[in-house]
Amino acid sequence: MNQPTEIFSMKKYQHSKIESKWQKIWQAKKFFAAKDFSKKPKKYVLVEFPYPSGEGLHMGHLRPYVAADVYTRYFRMRGNEVIFPMGWDAFGLPAENYAIKQGVHPSIATKKNISNAKRQMQSWGLSFDWSREVNTTDPNYYKWTQWIFLQFYKAGLAYEATGLINWCPKDKTGLANEEVIDGKCERCGSTVEKKELRQWYLKITAYAEKLLEGLKHLPKWPEPVKLQQENWIGKSVGAEIDFILDQPKVKRFVILHARGGYPDGYFYPWLKRELESRGYEVQAPAMPDPEAPNDDEQAEFVSKNFVLDESTVLLGHSFGNVVALRLLERGHKVNRVILVGAPFYGKFLDNKTRPTVTAAVQKGFDFKTIKKNSNSFTLLYDTHDYVISVADGEAFSKALGFPLIKLRAQKPHFMEKVEPDVLSVALGATKVFTTRVDTLPGATFIVIAPEHALIESYKSQIINYKEVAKYVKEAKDKTDIQRTAKEKEKTGVELKGIKAINPVNDQRLPIWVADYALMGFGTGALFGDAHDERDQAFAKKYNIPLKVTLKPADGSDDSKVRSFEEVFTGDGILYNSGEFDGLGSEEARKVITKWLVDKNAGKATVTYKLRDWVFSRQRYWGEPIPIIHCSDCGIVPVPEKDLPVKLPKVKNYQPTGTGESPLAGIDKWVNVKCPNCGGEAKRETNTMPQWAGSSWYWLRYTDPNNKKGFASISKQKYWTPVDVYFGGMEHTTLHLLYSRFWNLFLYDQKLVTAREPYTMRKPHGIILGTDGEKMSKSRGNVVNPDSIVKSYGADTLRMYELFLGPHEATVSWNEYGHIGVRRFLDRVWGWGNEVESKKLKVESESENVQRALHRLTKKITEDIENFRFNTSVSAFMEFHNEVKDEPVSVLSLKIFLTVLYPFAPHVAEELNSIIGNKTSLQLEPWPKFNPEMIVEDTVEIVVQINGKVKGKINLPTGSSQLVAQSQILKLDSVKQTLSDQSIKRIVFVKDKLINLVI
Repeated sequence: MNQPTEIFSMKKYQHSKIESKWQKIWQAKKFFAAKDFSKKPKKYVLVEFPYPSGEGLHMGHLRPYVAADVYTRYFRMRGNEVIFPMGWDAFGLPAENYAIKQGVHPSIATKKNISNAKRQMQSWGLSFDWSREVNTTDPNYYKWTQWIFLQFYKAGLAYEATGLINWCPKDKTGLANEEVIDGKCERCGSTVEKKELRQWYLKITAYAEKLLEGLKHLPKWPEPVKLQQENWIGKSVGAEIDFILDQPKVKRFVILHARGGYPDGYFYPWLKRELESRGYEVQAPAMPDPEAPNDDEQAEFVSKNFVLDESTVLLGHSFGNVVALRLLERGHKVNRVILVGAPFYGKFLDNKTRPTVTAAVQKGFDFKTIKKNSNSFTLLYDTHDYVISVADGEAFSKALGFPLIKLRAQKPHFMEKVEPDVLSVALGATKVFTTRVDTLPGATFIVIAPEHALIESYKSQIINYKEVAKYVKEAKDKTDIQRTAKEKEKTGVELKGIKAINPVNDQRLPIWVADYALMGFGTGALFGDAHDERDQAFAKKYNIPLKVTLKPADGSDDSKVRSFEEVFTGDGILYNSGEFDGLGSEEARKVITKWLVDKNAGKATVTYKLRDWVFSRQRYWGEPIPIIHCSDCGIVPVPEKDLPVKLPKVKNYQPTGTGESPLAGIDKWVNVKCPNCGGEAKRETNTMPQWAGSSWYWLRYTDPNNKKGFASISKQKYWTPVDVYFGGMEHTTLHLLYSRFWNLFLYDQKLVTAREPYTMRKPHGIILGTDGEKMSKSRGNVVNPDSIVKSYGADTLRMYELFLGPHEATVSWNEYGHIGVRRFLDRVWGWGNEVESKKLKVESESENVQRALHRLTKKITEDIENFRFNTSVSAFMEFHNEVKDEPVSVLSLKIFLTVLYPFAPHVAEELNSIIGNKTSLQLEPWPKFNPEMIVEDTVEIVVQINGKVKGKINLPTGSSQLVAQSQILKLDSVKQTLSDQSIKRIVFVKDKLINLVI
């Protein structure tokens, strides 16, 4: 009896020595290095790579890492060629803020933090393939991040613009919408402000539909993850309606054509017809010498031959805009000027020379005189123009003090025969998107967002402009969350002096600015009617008349709706709606939309809540954006041969808070020669956001040392898509959305082989600290894994992490819970040594051990494949309790250690070695279970009377109801309860339950 105790004491479970030993063996033998183009079936297991913080990795990181490691080790043993890589998401705010706090340069701090994090991962026994390690701050890596950005730019999906963005006052940088949670910075929790800055954007909105469509082909993604992305993209199908401004002072339009154009070319004849059909006089002169136009000569011609007064709107296209401005310089007063694609710099995106155009604009403009002679200016520019840059428009916007309207023309540079947006601007139309066009006949007012261009464009006509401007300023200081909160009382100010015309009934509607309208939703404008709770509350507050135009389709009493005591918001039957009376809502939406299209007053359209991704940060620690700004050539991409644009080493890397990156002050780095003309130019000084490097990193893992491309097509084809991606729910609308966008773009460019990057997404739940709050460094409730590894071992830490609860559930950390797991491993260690000492053969063990082992193998196999890691740990404990006092063979112990290995690899390897096996368990095949050995000879049946338990009996497996009934009637508890009562009914569940109903 004393021998097992002596053996146990001789071979004490010294976790630190055992774990260090096996980690070195695994590393030396390169067990976990994945082989490209193996004949084995591939399995790509990915876990989100971390940003290496100064405090090191914590339990939140460990949870998906260990789960993924168990899954990975299992599939290697199942005969798969598994790639399980790891790297470092090391650019961005977390690393930079830590460096600033410590007073250490980010490059030094990051290198130190990576070293520490890697040490931690290796101490946990994670089977990463370190030969594929990547680092987003490595120039060899971010060269390709920059290269991909240039592909976006070439495709027209990366652009620069000035606008209101989310600004974090603490981190002193701009944020994307996805980085703002409940009005606060996702990273530091500071209340986000609005700030107007020059930014780079990625046009993720161009992929909104593809991002939605792709979700339909991801059956292995959790529904909550897909739903969260769907809601964030926010697709709405409806109509875009043009509410034309009532402009009683406008009588005529003068259309001034482009260089090389004529009155019967481009959109001019169509625009003339449309304006004339609305009662305007239209003059479209054929300008002298259109192929080599002279601005003064053409201005003189128009001045002498056409009527220009304060009832005239001048509309210029391209060079025609220069002529329009010269007319104002000559003293002609007009009502309004519309500049469509106006040249400012005299340099052209297609690099062609247009000497007379360049000469004309380089003479400059007398903006002081120009602004005196027009009530307003509208600047319209095409984001896909290949002649005139949007930067020209921004220069005019700054000089004239009027907002810039950017959109995509029907044909670049507005050269199509029909350009609806030009007509819309000419008519002063306010575009409103709605999904409820059936209520349009009942519209009685318009609401626009404080940021809407209409306010500045028509400020000279707004009688109470000072009151409006004050309200706008106050509204812009509020967050979107504050502005749209349901409990918030709605406020607004009417724009007195201008009205909008309802296209279906020609009613003149007041226009209000209200903070509950947002530019980020729809068009930033909406019409108000009686069938919206918010609209009706707003109208009642400001005494705006309302008109009920819908009644319930079932004919129910709607008297309270008609008296405005209740709001009817559902579909119904139209009335008070003119020619649309009697239509049901669904049909009316189709009919009215078609009517609008036929009248050139609107169109069927789809909008998305998703906004373009703000892709620049005013910080130092990030990938330099590979763009050069030239005063002559405009925006010039860095030639691909000159990549990477390396981040310069500087002493002062603190954020400036001025809207400029610290890089702006490094003259030696900023000032360069233009790649196009060789003239003086400057580098882009904003850097990329921390999400840039993580938007494609899984691709680089397939080919990490490639110097000719980001990853070869052949290796991508072998490894991708990722089979299982472990990560957190908090990245659903950040990293997951961004990386899907990058992958879809690269797929369209034929640069990647898989349309979707991840076949399965496996999110994990969060870990709550002992205080019941989410573990985080800011709360100070983080448990350091290093201390548990040191005192109890990595296998203890791994198994306790898995034992906490279901992988996807929120779980609570028990500061003493891991002790129980360590005791279990101690028992396994002692039991394993005892089994080894007896060296029993299989013939010497009981059938119960065999059955228990087959049950365990089946359970662990199914649990791993279904990510039920917590119940696996329980199963190991139950198995040990069941067989610990029975004779167990060395072979059965080996099978037990084989299935234990993915969970507690170090102790399993050591015990396997102790029992004489020289082959690592990683190289052993996964054991198979025999279904026949799992079936029990007898089962326990619950006995009930009227649903109350009266006892249990053991019967042969598969016994019939008659057999069960005959046996339970022999039980004293059943006899006493039945007494002289008869049995009315019997409920029988085979092998589980029998219930007598009396």
